[in-house]
Amino acid sequence: MRRIVVALLLLFPAAAMAEVSGSAMVMDGDTVTVEGQDISLYGVNAPSIVQSCGIDEGMWQCGWEAANRLEEIIAGRSVTCTDIVEDENGHMVGRCSVEGEDLAGAMVDEGLAVANADTGADYQARAMAASDAKVGMWSGPFIDPLTWAEIGGCGCSARKQSMMETAALLKAQRAAEEAEAEEDLTN
Repeated sequence: MRRIVVALLLLFPAAAMAEVSGSAMVMDGDTVTVEGQDISLYGVNAPSIVQSCGIDEGMWQCGWEAANRLEEIIAGRSVTCTDIVEDENGHMVGRCSVEGEDLAGAMVDEGLAVANADTGADYQARAMAASDAKVGMWSGPFIDPLTWAEIGGCGCSARKQSMMETAALLKAQRAAEEAEAEEDLTN
């Protein structure tokens, strides 16, 4: 029986990725790793970790802010990603949520992700509301995250390195918080 299951997973990998749930590591404002699989949030684009928004004294690290905010929204809870498909670039994309809260929608609501022009119709009205409220990236000038990546704001190797650095930083931060909580319990 076990061999049959393995054979089916090898023959139909898409079926194996219809849904995945578990603890998640935030890679950036629109990418999480769940059960070892990097999954981009469907329908949205968040700024790259290294992307800045605003100008002059109003400049801020919107990429870091987006990643940190997604981490706060998840707050160590289980993430469920459904409708997982491989996009034209070979990346896995899915609809991810925490206790029913749509992560992509939450990021758009806070102005830390924009609706993707091709796939984000579900998020257009929410993006307009964030723009009208001038929250997140909408609080000042910014380059659309997809445009920023296309013009060379972040090459693939730079993105991969920043994702690895972010993962290490978040892992160290989580470990420090857990150690502090454990120490508080023993005292």
